[in-house]
Amino acid sequence: MLDINHILVVLDSDHPEQIALDKAMWLAGQVNADITLITSVYEPYCGEGSALDPDTKKRIHDARMESTEKWINSFVPEVLSEGRKVATRVYWQKHLHDAVVEAMRQDHYDLVIKGTLPHSLIDRIFTHTDWNLLRHCPAPVLLVKSATPWQHNRLLASIDATSVDDGHQQINDNILAFAEHLADHFETDLHLTNAYPQISVAFAMVPEVTAPDDIQEYIVEQHKTACDQWARKYKVSEDHVHIGEGETDEVVSAVATEIGADLLVVGTMGRSGLAGVLIGNTAEQLVDKVPCDVLVVKPQDGVAE
Repeated sequence: MLDINHILVVLDSDHPEQIALDKAMWLAGQVNADITLITSVYEPYCGEGSALDPDTKKRIHDARMESTEKWINSFVPEVLSEGRKVATRVYWQKHLHDAVVEAMRQDHYDLVIKGTLPHSLIDRIFTHTDWNLLRHCPAPVLLVKSATPWQHNRLLASIDATSVDDGHQQINDNILAFAEHLADHFETDLHLTNAYPQISVAFAMVPEVTAPDDIQEYIVEQHKTACDQWARKYKVSEDHVHIGEGETDEVVSAVATEIGADLLVVGTMGRSGLAGVLIGNTAEQLVDKVPCDVLVVKPQDGVAE
């Protein structure tokens, strides 16, 4: 089973509220984990192309680091008051996600938690911190939307049930293993959701091809059978399996809203580069659409035994 012993909490000084810290302290209390707070600071005037002399650049660097360390350390008493072990890390990095990746290289963390706000297309084009964490962070990432603890006693896992390639099989196992572990620990209801394509729309785009009469029934049965197999493997009740027709982000968002999910567990293949911008990842679309926190895992995240 997955053990969450070390939590890395990403703090962004540009955000007015640090909801990730509040959620992390609650979660750490539930699973008895320690917390490390991380942020980054950078000043272009200290870069290699700067015309400033080395002594001036060093003084600027030291001053920025000192002020940032003071800021992040101001949260330590709050964490200690909750009885949690806490450490802080400040990295000289232009991008916050690079600081997280560097921290992961140096130490082991079981979970990365960060607060998230609605994202625009510009955010995605210019590789927003959240998107880069989802694609490159070598650990599961929990993006939180609220500081309050989970209240509705429902956890939703979204999988691509009918995929047969090794990558999707692994990611389905990771999603459900994480979800099952959390559901067991928090004694919450575990739900499973899966979307199947709108065949009528697909064939409408190719009018010269006539859809077989039973194609829709076949597709539904195929997805139902696959979901039932996954549900049995991870002990999901039959009435907690939700299968819907349409785009995955629309179906999953509707299910999450309908059941009042506290957390959505979803996977990503970590698509990067131009393909990631133009095609997008379902996990990234879901972050903005669902009303709850989102835990994102990748094939390589695995499950600690």
